[in-house]
Amino acid sequence: MLIVDHGGSSRNDLIRQLEINKSIEVVGQSVHREQAASLVQKMAPQLLVLTLGAPGRENVETVETIMATCAIPIMVMRYYADAQWDAEFITRGALAVVCNPGESVQATKALHRQVEMLVEVKVIRHIQGLRHHAEGAVKTAPIPEIAQPQHHEWPFVLAIACSTGGPQALSKLLQALPGIFPCPIIIAQHIADGFATSMVQWLDGITELQVQLAQVNDVLTAGRVYILPPEQHLVVKKNHRLAAVARQASDVYHPSCNLLLESVAEVYREKAVGLIMTGMGSDGCRGIEAIFHKGGKTLAQDEVTSVVFGMNKFAIDKNVIHKILPLEQLAATLLAMTHPRYFEGKRL
Repeated sequence: MLIVDHGGSSRNDLIRQLEINKSIEVVGQSVHREQAASLVQKMAPQLLVLTLGAPGRENVETVETIMATCAIPIMVMRYYADAQWDAEFITRGALAVVCNPGESVQATKALHRQVEMLVEVKVIRHIQGLRHHAEGAVKTAPIPEIAQPQHHEWPFVLAIACSTGGPQALSKLLQALPGIFPCPIIIAQHIADGFATSMVQWLDGITELQVQLAQVNDVLTAGRVYILPPEQHLVVKKNHRLAAVARQASDVYHPSCNLLLESVAEVYREKAVGLIMTGMGSDGCRGIEAIFHKGGKTLAQDEVTSVVFGMNKFAIDKNVIHKILPLEQLAATLLAMTHPRYFEGKRL
């Protein structure tokens, strides 16, 4: 890997922490983004770690410069608590933003695991269209409450599970859905603590839908997107409200895709739709299976358009997916599914 140092802890300390794992080697260091881009091209590392001592626009420009000149997985490691710029890093192509985990044995193992996962990710040179849409989209006025269908009128409730590559994929999907989409959308996206608010603000600015940070006791409403926070797991109850499930120290995924999808399966049964998208690991597979067996409909993003074909592959391999689709076709399919006769006489 290559370390690009924009402040934070001692590079030597970080290198020692990383190289405890014999499969990790730091092959270069840089403090300037132009030099970093040059080193990536010369040394062909498998991962770039950008360490940050303070927030600022120049950090975003570093990610942007590197991703515009070469394709490499980027992990941003910040040594400060402010998550204001996290969504910007993701939109410019970084795969993960983490707050420095410290140097405990448990934190070091988690860091090694993150590195080993990210080096397997295939990335493109730059993320097409995200900057244009994020900066140029015009938010339409909120849909009046009287225009919202009641829960018995919803064609279905959509639960989405995603992880690595998910924010980019979600931005494209939500931009393609109209503000009058007649169903609630609940999203479990694996993210770092503190990142959800900035992600919500970013997504809300590029879609006609109303995007909000999900909270305990929120009542589901059609045309709204609920982004689950990572600090606790949320599930849906029979009164169409969200309820909390305490996060355990042993939980690997935050928030839990399985818990969300299983609750949607239990409450909405044949009116549940599960979508599993790009991401590492297998979280969400059990929940998708629950929706499938309760009579709901299940979709999966295909391999070609996935940054990581992991979570969705697990579900596909279990034969619990009705239809596998490229990212560009998901919105049109979901819209078609809102028509009552869509499933009559045809198989997904």
